[in-house]
Amino acid sequence: MQYLAIFRIALSFKREIWIVLGVILFLLSLPVLSVAVLANAGVVAVSQALVSVDESTKEVEIRNPTGLVVKRLAVTSSWPVEGIVTQEFGNPGPWYDRSGHTGIDIADSHGKIGRPITTFMVGTISKVVNTDNQYGRYVFVDHGDSIVSQYWHLSSTPAKVGQTLKPGDVIGYLGSTGISTGPHLHFEVQVYGVPVNPRTFVGGNPARGN
Repeated sequence: MQYLAIFRIALSFKREIWIVLGVILFLLSLPVLSVAVLANAGVVAVSQALVSVDESTKEVEIRNPTGLVVKRLAVTSSWPVEGIVTQEFGNPGPWYDRSGHTGIDIADSHGKIGRPITTFMVGTISKVVNTDNQYGRYVFVDHGDSIVSQYWHLSSTPAKVGQTLKPGDVIGYLGSTGISTGPHLHFEVQVYGVPVNPRTFVGGNPARGN
């Protein structure tokens, strides 16, 4: 019975377990970057190994697991929602997420539900969950080149899988579904399935909104 209870607890945190396993596999595949990353393992270190901004060109550089730059992108200013950043990428989370927060939390400045949420970059909707769960209602957008953005805790979403998007197209509305302490958006960007800092792609801060 004791082992069954432990197994059930582990299943309740299956996403966190998969992220840890993904980070470990990623680190094992890094012949060029492994020394620097292993010296300071965690979501911030892995993020910096995968994406960074070239200071001379001000472009975002995407690297593959061998350290080769495979894509360059312009930094955007298109935040997915208006509000206040309440939790940064990499900050320590709850006891089960001590390696660091995997996204950026943006809360409504007036604590209200319903602000429109848009994608930060051109892409195609790859997953929509419109029923409440641990992460609330959420949408995933595939931007190509192994870049996927995620938008959690939505109150509702009109998004459909396969729908093509550009910044400004509404994919959902700010909510507090799932495990949430108030109306906010968890905005996450993954490269090769590993969370990276959204601020690498999006400059400045979101507008506070009226």
